[in-house]
Amino acid sequence: MLRLNARIVETPTGEQIVLSTVPPQIEDAILLSFGHSLIDFEATLYEKFLQVTNGLAVTCQEFKDHLANMEERELIVSAEFMGKRCWARNPEVIPDSDM
Repeated sequence: MLRLNARIVETPTGEQIVLSTVPPQIEDAILLSFGHSLIDFEATLYEKFLQVTNGLAVTCQEFKDHLANMEERELIVSAEFMGKRCWARNPEVIPDSDM
């Protein structure tokens, strides 16, 4: 059975809708891609992800969507460093020792 982590939002009318999902295998691979890095530039993290997953067919845009989903669930945080977007694991949710 494939377990998906849904991104559920509420519309102005109060209806809840699912915007997207991230398969746990992809989510785990993204977290694994950080390695021991404190932060990673988005492009670097994507390249690491492709290495970890042995070229899994995930486009750069799909990868960015997964990152946004994970950020909404506070698994990772985004920032800007040297004018470029970067990402970090949220240490309050995912301690380094768990990876």
